[in-house]
Amino acid sequence: MNRLFYISILLLLSINGLAQDIHFSQFYNAPLQTNPAMTGIFGGDVRFVGNFRHQWASVPVPYTTFSGSFEHKLVPKLIKTNGLAAGLLINQDQAGDSRLSLTNIMASAAYAQAMNDQNFVSIGFQVGIGQRRIDMAALTFDSQFNGDIFDPNLPTQENLPILNFVYPDMNAGINWHFQLPDLRTWVNAGASLAHLNTPRQSFFENDDVRLSRKLAFSTDASFPISAKLDLQPALLYQRQNTYQELVYGTNVKYHLTENAGNEMGLLFGGWHRWGDAIAFFAGLDYTTLSVGISYDINISPFNVATNGNGGPELSVIYTIAKVKGMESYRSCPIF
Repeated sequence: MNRLFYISILLLLSINGLAQDIHFSQFYNAPLQTNPAMTGIFGGDVRFVGNFRHQWASVPVPYTTFSGSFEHKLVPKLIKTNGLAAGLLINQDQAGDSRLSLTNIMASAAYAQAMNDQNFVSIGFQVGIGQRRIDMAALTFDSQFNGDIFDPNLPTQENLPILNFVYPDMNAGINWHFQLPDLRTWVNAGASLAHLNTPRQSFFENDDVRLSRKLAFSTDASFPISAKLDLQPALLYQRQNTYQELVYGTNVKYHLTENAGNEMGLLFGGWHRWGDAIAFFAGLDYTTLSVGISYDINISPFNVATNGNGGPELSVIYTIAKVKGMESYRSCPIF
């Protein structure tokens, strides 16, 4: 790799590669990643969420992404018509020969106001830090070839000013939640704006390279269509600088049992990421645990390199619900 090509690649990383955030096909199972206003919008008191994605395994260096979050509702017994929740979101992503990585830690909080027994509006904020890192030791350069073989002990003759940097980050969002007492009928619809402060993103100390704001609209819902079946459609649209993403589809949930404390259901679904991939999903809901797995099939022009392979994705959601007295019972369980 000559110097000009190497510098060009790094410039592209600084200007384009960093302009896009991580994403999940199962965005509906990554609530804090999708919208900070979703903090605390669940039945129970504590929620743990984990998401893992391994993308493009047929490419020489696949992408791996992990996201984990924790939420806790605050003083629920003292709040009768509204709710306050706080949480923590951690993202980690690594891609490419250079092991270009992102680590992101965000504190999340949301306040929800009840409009009536069925409608709730919440606003949420996230504040935290991110880190970008590149591993020069993982790269090779033409100056390390001695004419016969590659010698890793030879100097690279390259000098990158910054190998890692830390930056502040801020996100905000709003969400409307509708729910009927049957617990099988609900709707979420919201919008969020990420990177409000457009933090600097450059390995070359260039203040003009910024992480663009990302505007996102999302909705997901559940509707019973028979005694045993629920239809659960969802949609996500995101736009960041000149990049945009549209993901839509639906899952169908089959209730194996609805016995109180022993609920169990199977989920199957199909999803489409516009111009990029189709995904198939299967999942299991058992009392307070939900597990889902999906697989992307690449249908974009990049399938020349991927042979159609996208990547598997795993989600795990665990909810803890404390036993409440009759005085704190509400028809809508999100508080």
